[in-house]
Amino acid sequence: MAKFEAFSCDGVTGAYIDQIPVSAFTWNRLLSARGEGTATIQIDGTHDKAQLRDLLQHWSRVIRLDRDGQTQYMGYIVGRPYWQGRSSVQVKLVDLWGLLDRRGAWDHTAPNVELWKQTVTGSLRDQAVAAIRRGRDSGPALPAMAMPVTLPGLQGGSISRTYYGYHVETVGDVLSDLLDEGLDIYFQPRRVGNGDGDWLMNAGPSWSSGVKREFHVNADDVVISFTENSDAMRVTNNARYVGEGSEVDMLVRSNRNTASPYPLLDRITDRKNISNTSQLTALANQDLVAYEHPTFQWDFQVTADTQIDVGDEVRLWFVGDPWIADGAHDRRVVKVSGGLGDKITVSVQPTGGA
Repeated sequence: MAKFEAFSCDGVTGAYIDQIPVSAFTWNRLLSARGEGTATIQIDGTHDKAQLRDLLQHWSRVIRLDRDGQTQYMGYIVGRPYWQGRSSVQVKLVDLWGLLDRRGAWDHTAPNVELWKQTVTGSLRDQAVAAIRRGRDSGPALPAMAMPVTLPGLQGGSISRTYYGYHVETVGDVLSDLLDEGLDIYFQPRRVGNGDGDWLMNAGPSWSSGVKREFHVNADDVVISFTENSDAMRVTNNARYVGEGSEVDMLVRSNRNTASPYPLLDRITDRKNISNTSQLTALANQDLVAYEHPTFQWDFQVTADTQIDVGDEVRLWFVGDPWIADGAHDRRVVKVSGGLGDKITVSVQPTGGA
């Protein structure tokens, strides 16, 4: 029988504080998006009231959820509903994306943030790392700015971006813009050191873990509850980007896909922090590729002990299915979710798509 455990760790350093009794939890890990979780923490006398409240402090604590010693999820406490007379308290969790959405992507030591600016040259991944470092490292001692995330080294590159304090962007804002340019990011929760927890940042255009999995959907019982869903709401064949400026000097660049099989579908994006016309053109071209066709997502369940994670490459074999074409279909894992049960749900998509 699987062993489920929950641990309270420091929200600033990730340092292990104590184990807490858990009777249920749900979680999901996503590529380039925020994952959420819930946990039911038992009030069973293991800790007195003051101790348990300390272990469940909002934002000051992260809860790491493990199954058989393997970290499934880690998240900051953002909600803690309790019903009178019950011997448990519910905990609502958000992963690192939740904190990045609340942390400014400027130098916090700047006396006048509106006057601050910085130019970063490097790859798209370097741009993301620099934004997190500004939000994590450049600022006052208190309130504490640190966060338990391990960042990759710099790659180098020719992409140059200038960030201005008067835009008052959060780290999440900067990362969202970089995702629009084709960057993928996965903050992998993990156990490090003596029970401490952190997130390992993985990032790159069309990022993949390099791990490959193979499943025969119709031939065995490994894959169950297979479904296909599609979403065409963001499909575009006329992408337009609006950059910096006023009505008399505004920078606007656009491009059309004249070979598109769809009626004219406009996509208009405001990027007032961009003053480079070639960058606006590149973004418009990127949209025509990323949103050329609907997004098709396949969801299926496998046993919870299956070794699979976000970013893995999956090859699914179909034979004799009334809807899916026979043969091999290669996809990338974009979401893994589960709970206390013996199954996890895996969501896969082709690279790209709207």
